Amino acid sequence: MVWVLFLVLWSIPMLTIEYGTGRYTQKAVVASFRQLVGDRAAWMGAWVCMVSFMISCYYSVVLGWCFYYLMYCIANELPTEPADSRTIFKDFAEDSLWPVLTSALAVTLAGLSVVKGVKTIEKVSLFLVPVLLLILLFTFVWSLTRDYADMGITYLFTPNWESLGNPRLWIDALSQNAFDTGAGAGLMVPYSSFMTRNHGIVRYSVIIPTLNNLVSLVSGITIFAAVFSTLVPLKPYYTQSDVINVLKDSGPGSTGLTFIWLPVLFQSVGVLGRVLACLFFLCLSFAGLTSLISNMELFSHTVTDFGLKRVYAVPLCALCTFLIGLMSTLNIDILTNQDFVWGFGLVING
Repeated sequence: MVWVLFLVLWSIPMLTIEYGTGRYTQKAVVASFRQLVGDRAAWMGAWVCMVSFMISCYYSVVLGWCFYYLMYCIANELPTEPADSRTIFKDFAEDSLWPVLTSALAVTLAGLSVVKGVKTIEKVSLFLVPVLLLILLFTFVWSLTRDYADMGITYLFTPNWESLGNPRLWIDALSQNAFDTGAGAGLMVPYSSFMTRNHGIVRYSVIIPTLNNLVSLVSGITIFAAVFSTLVPLKPYYTQSDVINVLKDSGPGSTGLTFIWLPVLFQSVGVLGRVLACLFFLCLSFAGLTSLISNMELFSHTVTDFGLKRVYAVPLCALCTFLIGLMSTLNIDILTNQDFVWGFGLVING
């Protein structure tokens, strides 16, 4: 409920401003602040850009994990116990250098997608987004057809009124909605610089974040239905609190549900489970790549506003993203810290 409230009060107005700013100035964030407010406001645009840049530095690491798990699910049997799944994650993410390669791959793919500007981005997105939505729709329908899925959905939509008095809930809902829609990240300013008067900015700023949140809501229903429908028959002695503890078990780097529990849950499905796991991580990879492409376009467009040609700006931004992200690549505690810090940074942006 609070999440939807912030969609209306925060994300939609913020994106309206971003679309209007980009379309009017035809520039990225820093140059837009300078043009609209003056040279003394350039630091504000730089701050907005820096927050999004720092997010992409650790985000590319997590996207690399998705690439690895996609290939792992294709080539290996899924783990049957959470302990085995934790070992797989630890061996890969904490005790090897594979994340360096996978994060480099993520940054490279994002860089190649923006190297020629909005036309390249459009072509990539026209392929990635429909495939992503088809995979999500398939897993959504699959999760709803399973026994005990209704228990998860009932829990998800049963309000806990006392939680509204918890300030952390409001902060989490706000930062999640900002992260989800990109509101306040400055990502839509360079995109909207390609808009004309024929593009209705109010229409776009209402429809796009609303559809974005609808996809997130469908994903949430899918996760709760899948977890409850799998754990209730698998571990009938589990109470509702036990199942919720599984959902809350974030694991290292807030990875628990995605990289530790879900492979186990998919394994419990049977023969179809491995196929679903591959589709899930393919879906996650596509979603993450489209988000990283947006961030890469923001940095590249910002640098080109200062006179550097795009053909040089994109490799420079990709290299900086990879090098600064190495801290999160090599130390998962740093990644966890970065996720916490820059989530609040998005709120400050707004």
